[in-house]
Amino acid sequence: MHIREATLADFEQIWPFFHEIVSAGETYAYPRDTTREQAITLWMETPRKTFVAEENGQILGSYYIKTNQPGGGDHVCNCGYMVSSAARV
Repeated sequence: MHIREATLADFEQIWPFFHEIVSAGETYAYPRDTTREQAITLWMETPRKTFVAEENGQILGSYYIKTNQPGGGDHVCNCGYMVSSAARV
């Protein structure tokens, strides 16, 4: 398995599991009807960095790291993780 920084092109493989997880409404507070375009902003553009875990060219999961608070708390970060249901054990 290889972990690397995500590119916008990776979102093609991230979107299916992002959509599955967000639509379920069990773990993320994003609206269940989050669109693909909104998801790109939330997962790829807003965070400081987004990464993917891939194996044999298949993205199995992704995570981001972003500033938790603006201003005096901008040195504290938060992470969010999503894993494809096909890759869960």
